[in-house]
Amino acid sequence: MKRDVRATSCIRRLNRRQRKKLRVAEFTEHVFDVEIRFVQALDGAPYDRLIDDLLGFLEQRGLLGGAFGGRMPLTETSGVITTIERGSPSEEDREAVGRWLRARCEVADVRVLELTDGWHGYPL
Repeated sequence: MKRDVRATSCIRRLNRRQRKKLRVAEFTEHVFDVEIRFVQALDGAPYDRLIDDLLGFLEQRGLLGGAFGGRMPLTETSGVITTIERGSPSEEDREAVGRWLRARCEVADVRVLELTDGWHGYPL
């Protein structure tokens, strides 16, 4: 079983350098997952165009996305969103990504999941 490095008793024993190295306490970085289902299976140029537009939108907000893909043609995909710089995306960022994806004609359904610890995988 994976040990939760966020446990208060463990963190209290760590100095600042150790907390930074383990990315806990004030150095925790959060991410959120996005699950996208398409109206019809996408392949090639239409899929590339959607992902390029999504990555452009994310970059404008100071965000970075990855892990979108799968076996073509895609009926659904999922990926993870984080910030370009150190830090965590905000709730406003989560909502904006969801709104942007829902406005796309290629997208049938979107699930924007809750923020999780980007390094250790723990939910908030």
